[in-house]
Amino acid sequence: MPLQPLTVTLSDGQKIAALKRLREVYQAQLAVIEAELGEALLAQAEAEFLAPYLGEQPEVKELRLKAADAAAKETRRQYLGKLIERLDQVIPAQQDVHVPLPTGAPAGGNSAARPGPIRRY
Repeated sequence: MPLQPLTVTLSDGQKIAALKRLREVYQAQLAVIEAELGEALLAQAEAEFLAPYLGEQPEVKELRLKAADAAAKETRRQYLGKLIERLDQVIPAQQDVHVPLPTGAPAGGNSAARPGPIRRY
């Protein structure tokens, strides 16, 4: 006898959590891509600066190889930026939750408003 197929329905909170989680993943990827792109652009600038002085030495060629994939990284960076922007538009803004202190004391921490005397020994 076969088992019935499982069905899953996401609640509104789960949908928002999934969007937020994916946005965090894209934000982390964007940070990595920007760091790699910065290194590639720096290598390209160094190669352009050193080429007139040293010619096409192996070190200069190595710097140019590092900079070769800068265009692909810039494309990925732009794409991730658009994804993050779109997710920011879709994720609803949620209000901050302010939970009162469990003792009933005011949030400011005013010791004069606390009930009862404080005994110090």
